[in-house]
Amino acid sequence: MLHLTGCGRDSHDHPSDITDKALFEEHCADCHALGGTGSFMLGMPSNADTKLLNVQIRNKIREGTGGDSKMPVFHDMSVKEASRIIAYLRSLPHH
Repeated sequence: MLHLTGCGRDSHDHPSDITDKALFEEHCADCHALGGTGSFMLGMPSNADTKLLNVQIRNKIREGTGGDSKMPVFHDMSVKEASRIIAYLRSLPHH
């Protein structure tokens, strides 16, 4: 059985000096991989190559998308934290 430790972790009591990369690793990398490449075999899409606008990504993180998405919703994540994760995501190389 696959255990995704970071997926769904909606805890945001981070040190004040946490980096954008560390936020991505904490909340996203277990599912989307460290490089944002995802895993085709696990049905986890690449998020490094997303065509979504930042606002769409932020809404997906904080409000979900409905349907059959496997992505957890981070209701308690602040807009600032989600924006920092998106900034890191945008800095990743495209594949």
